[in-house]
Amino acid sequence: MRYTSASMQIPALSPRKQTALLGTILGLASLALHAIPFFLFGRHPLGYDTGFYRRYLIEPITSFPNAPIPGLGDDAFIVRVFLDILRFLHLPTDLILYGSYLIFWALVPVLLFFFLKPYLQKHGAFIAGLLLVGSSVAYNGYWYFLLKNALALDFMLLAFIAIERRWFTAWLLLDIAIVFTHKTSAIIYILTLIALFIFSRGRRNEYALHIAGAGALFAFINAPTVHELSVVMPSAVFLDWKTYLVLSLPFILAIGVAGKAFLKNKIPPTLLALAGISLLFPLFRLPFYERVFIFSDIALAGLAGYGIHKTLSSLKSAWGTKRAFIQLAFLSLFIGLFFGNLWNQVMSTPPLISNEQILRIEEIAKMMPIGATILTTSDEAPWFEGWTNAHVAAPGMLNDNHNLESWTELWTGTSTEEQIEFLDDFQKPLYISTFYAIEDIIGKTPECVHEVSDNLWFVACEKPK
Repeated sequence: MRYTSASMQIPALSPRKQTALLGTILGLASLALHAIPFFLFGRHPLGYDTGFYRRYLIEPITSFPNAPIPGLGDDAFIVRVFLDILRFLHLPTDLILYGSYLIFWALVPVLLFFFLKPYLQKHGAFIAGLLLVGSSVAYNGYWYFLLKNALALDFMLLAFIAIERRWFTAWLLLDIAIVFTHKTSAIIYILTLIALFIFSRGRRNEYALHIAGAGALFAFINAPTVHELSVVMPSAVFLDWKTYLVLSLPFILAIGVAGKAFLKNKIPPTLLALAGISLLFPLFRLPFYERVFIFSDIALAGLAGYGIHKTLSSLKSAWGTKRAFIQLAFLSLFIGLFFGNLWNQVMSTPPLISNEQILRIEEIAKMMPIGATILTTSDEAPWFEGWTNAHVAAPGMLNDNHNLESWTELWTGTSTEEQIEFLDDFQKPLYISTFYAIEDIIGKTPECVHEVSDNLWFVACEKPK
C-alpha cells in the first residue's frame, strides 16, 4: 500500500485541544522547576514554614477536620479539610505534604493562562504563564513553604476567571473558599473587589454583594486577628523592597516595551485592580506587606506577558531591520536577567536544616515522654514542631508567652534564681534541644540543666517554694 504525503500529515489539533496542551505544558514545567530542590538538596529542601504544616499531618486524628494548630486555625478550614481527606487515604506523610504543595504551585501559572487567554489569546497567555513559572519572586515564595498562600492563589485566580466569565455560582463559592483558606489572600481579594467597585462602570451591584458577603465572613472568622492588629502591627519575613525590585526587573522591562499592546489586547480589569492593590499595600507598609509581593508578582507576570508577546510577534515581520536588532537585544537582556535571577534563587535558597539534623530530631523525639515540652531556638522551632509530637516553645513562638524584654534579660545575664523562675513558666517535663549552643537559648547554663545526649538537655530545676 502506498501512502501519499497528504495521508502522512499529522492532523492539526482543535483549538480546545491546543488550549489543553498549552495548559498541560505549563503545569508540567512548573512541576519540574519546583521539583529541582528535591534533587539538589534532599528529601526536605524547603524553607521555614515546612514544619508547621507537617505537624498537622502527624497529629492524631480526633475530629474532621482535625483540631486546629498554630498556623492552621479556623481561617484555614479548607486547607485542613483537604489535608485530612488525604490522610484518610493512608498516604505517606511527606507525600501528602510535598505532593499537595507542588500541585498547588503548579496550578497557579496554568490558571493565569486561562485567565488571560480571552484577552491575550493562547500564545500571549502561554507566555505570561511561562513567565510566572520561572518568576524568581514566586520561587522564593515557594521555598518558604507558603501552603495556605499557594492554595488561596489558585482559588483567587479561579475567582477572577469566574468574575470575567460571569460564572455567578462559582464566584460565590470561591469567595467562601478564599476566606476559609488564607487571611492575607482574603484581604487582598476583598480589596481587589473594592477597587473594581470603585473604578468599574458596570456590575457595581455584583461587586457590592460579594464585598459585603466575603467581608462579613472574613470579619466573623478573623475577629481576634482584627483586634490584634489594632494593638500591634505584625510583620512577615520575606523579600524587602530592594530585593523585590531586583528580582522583578525583567518583568518591569517587559511591561515598559508593551506600549500599544495594552490597547490592542485589552487588560482584564481584575488584573489591573490586583496590580494596583498589591503594589499600594506594601507602599503603605500595611500588615504582612512583605508577603503581598507574591500577589504583585502575579500581576506583573501577567502584564509582562503583553510586552514579550508583542516583541516576539513583531520580530518576524521586522527581521533584517534595525528594529529587529533592537528587539533581539532586548530579548537577550530579558532572558539573561530572567534566568540569571531564577538560577540565583534556586542555588541560594538551600534548606535551613540538613537531612542529618532532621534524622537527629526524629531520634530526640523518641526520647521524649508524652506531653513533654522542647525549648529551642526560633530558627529551629518549625523543625521540632514538624518532626516531634512534643509541645514546642521558642522565643516569642508557639508555647512561649514571654516578651522580648524578658528574653533579653535572660540572655544578658540574670541570677540563677531568676533563670529557674523563668524556666518554671514552661510546661513540664521540660527539655532543651538545639544544634546551636545551649547558651543561645538560656544564656549561662544553671547546674540543674543536665545534658541527656548530644543536642538534648533536661531541665530539672525547681522553683523555690
